[in-house]
Amino acid sequence: MRRSRLFAGGHDLVLRDARLREHRFPVGEDGIRRAVHFLPGDLWETVRRSPGDRWGVLVFQGTDGDDLLRVPLAAWLPEAELVGVLELSPAQCLRRTGLEALVTRLGIPLEVRDAPWDPAAREEGGRRGRQVIWAEHRGLPRWHSWVRAAGTLGWLVALMAAFAGGPSWTRPVAAGALLMLPGADVVVRVSGWWRRRRCDAFTGAESVKPSPRAGNAVTERFLRTAAVRVLPGEIVLTNTVGEERWLARHGDHGVTRLLRLIAPESECPLAVEFRDADGEARALLPWGPWFAGPQGEDRWKKLVRAVGVPVSDEWCRQAGGAQHWSEGHVLAEDARRMAPMGGAEARRLTGWYSSVVGRNEPFALVLLSAVFLPGLLGGTGAAVLAGVLAGLTVGAVSGPQLCRVLFSRMWFDRAVGEGAQ
Repeated sequence: MRRSRLFAGGHDLVLRDARLREHRFPVGEDGIRRAVHFLPGDLWETVRRSPGDRWGVLVFQGTDGDDLLRVPLAAWLPEAELVGVLELSPAQCLRRTGLEALVTRLGIPLEVRDAPWDPAAREEGGRRGRQVIWAEHRGLPRWHSWVRAAGTLGWLVALMAAFAGGPSWTRPVAAGALLMLPGADVVVRVSGWWRRRRCDAFTGAESVKPSPRAGNAVTERFLRTAAVRVLPGEIVLTNTVGEERWLARHGDHGVTRLLRLIAPESECPLAVEFRDADGEARALLPWGPWFAGPQGEDRWKKLVRAVGVPVSDEWCRQAGGAQHWSEGHVLAEDARRMAPMGGAEARRLTGWYSSVVGRNEPFALVLLSAVFLPGLLGGTGAAVLAGVLAGLTVGAVSGPQLCRVLFSRMWFDRAVGEGAQ
């Protein structure tokens, strides 16, 4: 996702995915002739059935009206998980993503249709022999789902054959098929770690690390992971668990001003807003965990110098009866996410089985593997092989989980002081 881009390249519209593969769409004759913004329609039904379409879908169409490229706005809005559909209109979302400016730069008309985009229309482009591209990020590669599905089906068929009195080799086949599920997970996790290690997206970035208020207890994870990185074209905000939000620095949807929210009573800074050309807040950085510490003033000046936009102060307008300054702010959730997290919450958000696949899967895989483990004790031949494969499954599931929990509790997510920072 760090490398995914949608931009104008000469006379073409270019979609670049995370693997740097590009799809180019010529603009003009025999290419893109218009862009149509399909509004979401009934918000409740859209959020419930297709949350990725909650601000609508932008469709780039050809001369004969067929779809060439479909862009769900929620997939390209940095703060999509922080604001609700009632707080941000589809038109505002179109501007914030930069898609409206992109359409203008391409020199094609932009139409708005009240009727929601029909998911069944996904197949229409194929009728004219054109490939329709869906510009949406995928969290996991397609092969991961295929391997897991094949492993589940193979385990079920082989296990039924084994209990029905089939040949002895059906037991190791069933155990091997079950091993495909955690095996696919391990391959994805290792390859993801390797790509992040080799990624040069932050080369040359100006990095600002947090400096929490003296005496406040934060975790080692927060001090090591959280950062604001300023690149030539983007500002990247990273929270405690490594979630990244990429904001543009240029254009109408880019960050054009930094604004400090000041408490009226104490006249102390509460937070920093990153605002765009429309004066809308795009990110909210709490002041206490980031700039109230011993080195906070230097790091605030470093951020201002790196971003290079005007800075101003504004009194924080707190709602009556609010218990926290961020209550009522459109980005109140951002203030919480960019602050230090507790160890339990951090483990939940970074755990593979709790946040990606399913929190109950480890128990299910261990129980299903237990059927073949007795073969390690008194079995021979195929039973021993089935037991070995079952043991590998248990190890692939439990080993990383146990190491992660111990690493977190003993060091990474323990409360530490700020003094060394």
